[in-house]
Amino acid sequence: MHCGSRLSEGQRELIGPVAVLDSIHGADIIASRLRELGIDAEALEVYHNSHSMEGYSLVVAPVHLSPQNRSLSDARRLGKRIISHHRAVGLILGEREFRAFEITGTRGKTTTALLLALILSHEMRVVSHTTSGIELWNRGKRSLIRSGLSITPGNLIAAHQIASEERADALVSEVSLGGTGAFDVGVITSLAGDYLIAGSSMWASTAKLQMLSLSDPAARIVANTDTRLSADITFGDGGDVRFCGRSVMIRGESYPLSLGEALDLPAYSDGIAGALAAAISIGVDVQNAADALEGFEGFKGRMSRYQLDGVSVIDNSNSGLKVSGIERALDLASGGRICLVAGEDAESVCEGLDIDALVRMIESRREEIDELVLVGMRLEPHAPRLRGYTARNFQEGLEVARRHASSGDHLVLCVKCFR
Repeated sequence: MHCGSRLSEGQRELIGPVAVLDSIHGADIIASRLRELGIDAEALEVYHNSHSMEGYSLVVAPVHLSPQNRSLSDARRLGKRIISHHRAVGLILGEREFRAFEITGTRGKTTTALLLALILSHEMRVVSHTTSGIELWNRGKRSLIRSGLSITPGNLIAAHQIASEERADALVSEVSLGGTGAFDVGVITSLAGDYLIAGSSMWASTAKLQMLSLSDPAARIVANTDTRLSADITFGDGGDVRFCGRSVMIRGESYPLSLGEALDLPAYSDGIAGALAAAISIGVDVQNAADALEGFEGFKGRMSRYQLDGVSVIDNSNSGLKVSGIERALDLASGGRICLVAGEDAESVCEGLDIDALVRMIESRREEIDELVLVGMRLEPHAPRLRGYTARNFQEGLEVARRHASSGDHLVLCVKCFR
C-alpha cells in the first residue's frame, strides 16, 4: 500500500518556514508530517500565546480561528500567504490505493459515515474515522483500532496512514467544517441549522463548502437537497435518493429495506439516503447496498433502543446532540415511569449544548419526567429548581439513573459526549 503526498507531484505550495496555528486542533500532526517531507514547519499554540509571523513564508490556520486572534492578525498585517488546515492536509495527503470518502455538514455526519462504512464493508475492507474512533469494518461488524482522535482535518493524516497499513479498500472519514480535497467522494449531509464560527465572522456553511472548492475535478460530490447545490448525486426531499418509510427511491425506482423493527426511522432517514447515495456513486450495486442494511437497529448513542436489566433504554447520547434530539427521545418514551439523563460531558466535547434552551424544555415537560439527572457543571445550578440529581459526566449520570430506575421504566440517555 502506498500513501504518498501531492507535494511529490510538483504542488509546492507548502514552502517553509511554515507556521501551523492551533496546536489544540491538529497543528502538531500537520507540522510533524511537513517536517517528515523535508519542510521547515512549526506548530504554535495561539489561544494563550501570541507569535510574530515575521519569519514565516506561509501560515496554516484553522477556519474556525477568529480573525482577531493576535497571531493570525499579525500574519494578515504582514501580508503573509495564509491557507486553511483543510488545504494543507489536502496537499499532504496524496496518492493512495484505497477510495477515500470525506463527509461534512451541519448535522448527520457521524451517522452517515458509519452507515456508509457498514454498507461498503459487505464488499470491501473498510476503515472509518469518525467521532466514534478509527474502526475496521468487515461485513457489517466493526472493531476499534484507535480512539481519542477528533475529526479536525489534521487527524486525517493518521486515518490515511492507518487505512494504508490495514490494506483497506475504502476509508470513510468524518471531517469538521469542510473537506480537504484528498477524496474520491465528498458528501455534504446538510447545511440546515447554520451557525457562526471564527469569532462570529463566518458562517459554518461557508467553511463546509471547501468540500467543493478544494475537490479534484474527478471527485464525485454527493449532497443533501437542503444544500441547494448542483451535486453529482443528491439525496433527501426531491433528490436522486429518497428515503420512503421502509424503502428507498433511487431515481424513480423503489427498493425495499429490511430494517430492524426498533429503528427510529426519522432519526436515520437522511443518513440512510446519504450513505446509499455515496455508495452508488462509486458503482456499488443498489440492491447489494440495500441488502447490507438488513436488520439494522441503529448505532449505540444515536437514538438506539435496548434493554438494560429490564429497563427500556432510549440512548441518544452523542457528540452532535441538540436539544431537539432530547425532545425527540422523550417523545419515544411512552408508558411507565421515565428517567431522563440530560446534559453535557464538557471534558469530551468542544461545543456544548444550548443550556438555556435545554432548561426551558425541561421546565415545560418536567411533569412527565419522573426522575431527572442533570450532567455537567453548567446545569448544576439549575438542579434545585428543576428537582434533579447531578452528575459530572455521562458514566456517573448513568450510574445515578440506574439507582432510580426499575424494571419496566424508560431510561432516556441524552448527554452530549463522545462515545
